[in-house]
Amino acid sequence: MTASQIRLKRELSQDPVTALALHRAPSGKLFVFAGQDSDLFVYEAKNGRYKGRFVSRVGVFVDQPIHGISVRHGQVLAWGFCHVAIISVESLIREDDGSDSVNHSQAAPAIARAIAPDWIYHGAFSEADPSVAVLATAHNEAIPLKYSHHTGEIVLGAVIAPSRPMLYSAHLSWISNDTVLVAGGTVFGHVVVWKCHLLEGGKWATETLFNFEGHEGSIFGMDICTITLSDESTVQMVASCSDDRTIRIWDITERENKAYSQAPQLNQVINTGFGGNDIECGDSVSDSNKESTPIAAVMGHASRIWGVKFGPGCGENALSVYSFGEDATTQRWRLDISRDDSAGESSPSSSRLVTGKMSHSKTFSLHNGKHLWSRAMLAEDKAVLIATGGTDSQICLIEEPILSDKPSNGVGGSLVLDASDILKGLTCSKEIISRYDFLSHDHILVTTSHGKLLLGYLKESDAEPKWEQINVPEELQGEVKLCYVVKAIDPTAALLGTTSGNVYHFSLSSKSLTHVASMQGKITDMTCLSNRNRDGSSPPLAEVLVFLHGRADSHYFSIDISTGGIRSQAQTKGLDPRFVPTAAGKIDDLLVIGSRHGWLSILDHKDDETYSPILDIATRSRDTITAILPLPPKSGSQHTSRYILVTSRDGKYRIYEIDRQPERVLLHLRHETSPPFGPMIAGAWFTQDTVPELVLYGFRSKDFVIWNETRREELATIECGGAHRTFQLTYSKSISGRYRFAFTKTSKLSISSSDQLRHEWVKSGIHGREIRTLSSNGRYIATGAEDTSIRIWEYQPAGDGAQADLRCVAAMKTHVTGLQKLAWLGDDYLFSSAGNEEFFVWRVQNLESDYKGLSVVCEGVFADKSADADLRIMDFDVCKSSNAHGIIVTMGFSNSVLRTYRYTSDGGRFELLAKGTYTGACLTQTRHLSIRNQLPLLLTASTDGHLALWRTEPDEGTQHKYVLEQIVPLHQNSIKSLDMMKSGEGEGDGYHVFTGGDDNSVGVTLLGQISRDTDTASWTFLKRSIVRKAHAAAIAGVLLVRRGPELLGVSVSNDQRVKLWSIPSSEDGNIKLLRGECIGVADAGDIAAIGGPESDTATVVFAGIGLEAWRLE
Repeated sequence: MTASQIRLKRELSQDPVTALALHRAPSGKLFVFAGQDSDLFVYEAKNGRYKGRFVSRVGVFVDQPIHGISVRHGQVLAWGFCHVAIISVESLIREDDGSDSVNHSQAAPAIARAIAPDWIYHGAFSEADPSVAVLATAHNEAIPLKYSHHTGEIVLGAVIAPSRPMLYSAHLSWISNDTVLVAGGTVFGHVVVWKCHLLEGGKWATETLFNFEGHEGSIFGMDICTITLSDESTVQMVASCSDDRTIRIWDITERENKAYSQAPQLNQVINTGFGGNDIECGDSVSDSNKESTPIAAVMGHASRIWGVKFGPGCGENALSVYSFGEDATTQRWRLDISRDDSAGESSPSSSRLVTGKMSHSKTFSLHNGKHLWSRAMLAEDKAVLIATGGTDSQICLIEEPILSDKPSNGVGGSLVLDASDILKGLTCSKEIISRYDFLSHDHILVTTSHGKLLLGYLKESDAEPKWEQINVPEELQGEVKLCYVVKAIDPTAALLGTTSGNVYHFSLSSKSLTHVASMQGKITDMTCLSNRNRDGSSPPLAEVLVFLHGRADSHYFSIDISTGGIRSQAQTKGLDPRFVPTAAGKIDDLLVIGSRHGWLSILDHKDDETYSPILDIATRSRDTITAILPLPPKSGSQHTSRYILVTSRDGKYRIYEIDRQPERVLLHLRHETSPPFGPMIAGAWFTQDTVPELVLYGFRSKDFVIWNETRREELATIECGGAHRTFQLTYSKSISGRYRFAFTKTSKLSISSSDQLRHEWVKSGIHGREIRTLSSNGRYIATGAEDTSIRIWEYQPAGDGAQADLRCVAAMKTHVTGLQKLAWLGDDYLFSSAGNEEFFVWRVQNLESDYKGLSVVCEGVFADKSADADLRIMDFDVCKSSNAHGIIVTMGFSNSVLRTYRYTSDGGRFELLAKGTYTGACLTQTRHLSIRNQLPLLLTASTDGHLALWRTEPDEGTQHKYVLEQIVPLHQNSIKSLDMMKSGEGEGDGYHVFTGGDDNSVGVTLLGQISRDTDTASWTFLKRSIVRKAHAAAIAGVLLVRRGPELLGVSVSNDQRVKLWSIPSSEDGNIKLLRGECIGVADAGDIAAIGGPESDTATVVFAGIGLEAWRLE
């Protein structure tokens, strides 16, 4: 294949979702239409799968993102900037067998396009005529649209506007067959409302209704709604949201008949400036409307609010309102509306006749990073569906049941109760709930402060539970009163531990208490290690470890689940007296116990019925260890897993490998990271899927959070007041989103329940912030973003009709400043640099477990920093040492200093080998060329546009210094990106160096070796060539790819273009442009390649605000 035959084909798009629409097909299927860059994607949602099913994709515009979508009458109206298009829904939706295969032979749908004279903010089809629509533009204009189904053409009418203020948002609503209501939000905080009438002969007329002021910032979102109150009166409202973080509801009900003009009124003026005057001429607005205030106003979100939508009614004179913010959250509000009778007839047209109050109901944190750019809503009989799309390229679908008159604080179909409801008729008024635990999803066992034992039946999430008081013998009521721990060991049994040191067994079948054991001390907690039936012929057993107050030693019991009889028991001995046990796990005959101060102890079973410590280690945390559980073993293995997962109150979870050696047992840290929901992790479990997934739960501020770490998705959020309270959780390992959570707050018990996940991810996403750096080792891609997080992805290429995808296998957030560079060294090491002279070494390994998460641990931290530690490590290069001892790391700092270190994994040590200083220009790129005398010869690039070659000379002691050997100019200013590749396969061959600059140019430089002797090797520049104006903006990333004899260069720029270049293989020839394509990635940061040089195709990945993969074929 020659270079001219190579094509660029987009294989994966993870761009920001800028437009959304929902459509319920006649077949009952739910489809999500999404705009990503210039393409329209269609997914099928609510199909019983965890993710939405990809249906189709079509390019709507050229080099123009889609900003809005409206679906009506079997047609899709899409717009972006001043472009508008109409597509048939039928041509986009394939009513096939529901498989994931993509029919590439299907004919492209017909698209009708037109160009409006101004930026389009909203569009809406007429309810009566599917060939008529109206567009709202940035200057408060309405543009009639006529679509011919026969010719497939769009005809735009004359612009209609009563006035022309600059808008940041607009919303259209057809209120009759010939009338459109237009609401616009201006740059300076005004809300402008007017009507557009269709007259005979195709003419239009306008009528100005209202001009409200009150926002202290620009208005970014609008919505219009009509509600019928209990007195049968109708109120029409418009909602507005702004960068002042407020949502305001305005009454736009017309109460006076006005004669409207017969021609567009273009002479009306609105004074600019926040708090400016109203419309001054034309259809003048009454003085009462000038003084209008909103029905209701509320402040929400942590930053700007991009959108607002009215939801369905939620009781008498109430409806829900949803807001969508820069903080990447969706918030639900309850709007209660009432009449202000005191106003009476004195001012019948005043908005004060209607008053309202907004209260916060719920927050959905389903996206990463920042910005919910798009949203869509579909109200149905029993639920309202809300779709959201953000910068993270993720599409979430929330299913909210139609709310009753009583607001709910729960999740989805949850039920919230307090103790006064539970204890009604059963106990005295002064009695309170003491301890409790769930036996199963349907039963909860509760003790009270007066020694009563209650069994709750929780069959239905939305119904009142039934309570039964268990008959406790009089002699045991005092013991139940002293109960400090209730621990379920099976769906049919639980153990009660008392402060007097007694353990009792409760059987669900007999509903009776049985004494199990007594011990010296106050029982503070019990941990169920397992409840599996090891031998089918014997009764099922539960292994339990009992913790005592003020004692390091604990008691182990193997208990018959059905009778409570003890089958075996042991005691832990030999632990440090300061050891306070808080969590435990068991692997084979080893017991692993964690302490309040972060210590782990491994104990082995001895012949004298004791467990004695064989290893004590201090973890990287001094916070309480909250849970210890084994990882799932590898399928087909006859042995249990040798890995344990440990969660902690420091917000991190860790995976350790138990290394059993003949004479000792070692514990190796294999993985350490902190999920984003912290700062406290209370526990975890693995799902029972074919490929187990890790689910964590814990507390974030006042919320209890359930988090799927494998998918990086938040499953549930329950407001409970925070971590310092009694709580219990029961969950399903097979049904995602099925749980019950009980907690005590102000001596009251609340139970939140969910039988299923009330939201789903139609499309998975990536970082929610700009990706600044990429690195690939062939199998995995590492990305570093402005949110300081690093993620490792496994790329799943398109094949067998399936779409390409990225699967997150690890996420780390240790840096505190923006990432500058990532680099792999083989498959085992990943290096990262950032500001504040942060440089980390990550050890990456695969676990021998069915759990497919990648284990990553920070093995080394660079500590040789300057006095102020305020420099940025601009670039670095790594290679293995020539004597196989350690790793050579060369860093280029923002103060023009070069340093080379030898890194050794033993202790994570950095040993300084050489250093040097460039001119006043900042070093931007650093590369190793070869090793001479165990030190690298370097190539650097800098902000002055020069390339430089360096060699080392002996300096004081054992250290060396870098000396400039040759320097050449290439670019007019900063060299932002660089890649190099061997010119041939020989050891002494030179390099092709491909560079991209801030001057919009790409350059190729040939390097050759003067001497191939390892002791005297040196390099020189042979030839330089450059293409000026290669892009229209700075070039953020370049890449060299070899395909057969052809050497190709790929460049990506901030002009949102990717270009393919033919690179001359010798000193003769020039750079030649082969291809250029538009991309959806804005503010591109870096580029990387997947696939080896021997394959026929290579996949190029580039990222910035979004991520795309293009295949060279």
